[in-house]
Amino acid sequence: MKSKVWWSMQDLKEHTGYSEDWLKEHILLHPRYKPMLDIENGGFLYYPERKGERWCFIASKMEEFLQKHFRDIFLKKEEAANENKKAVVR
Repeated sequence: MKSKVWWSMQDLKEHTGYSEDWLKEHILLHPRYKPMLDIENGGFLYYPERKGERWCFIASKMEEFLQKHFRDIFLKKEEAANENKKAVVR
């Protein structure tokens, strides 16, 4: 089967294995990444503006972004968890 040019949110979930909520929190709506991703800023991700609209990603660009930022996405998550643990211990 030929690969898709555009991905939906469902495609992104299937390709990453992560939930929509996780993807939104850690990548799609994260202040570090949203400006890079948003088509309004020259990115490759259409953010739905109204209820019922669908997320739309240029598949090749999203895949490239995920590979390029893999370390940062997961290390920042780890660092935040460690900071929360330190705050509780203090």
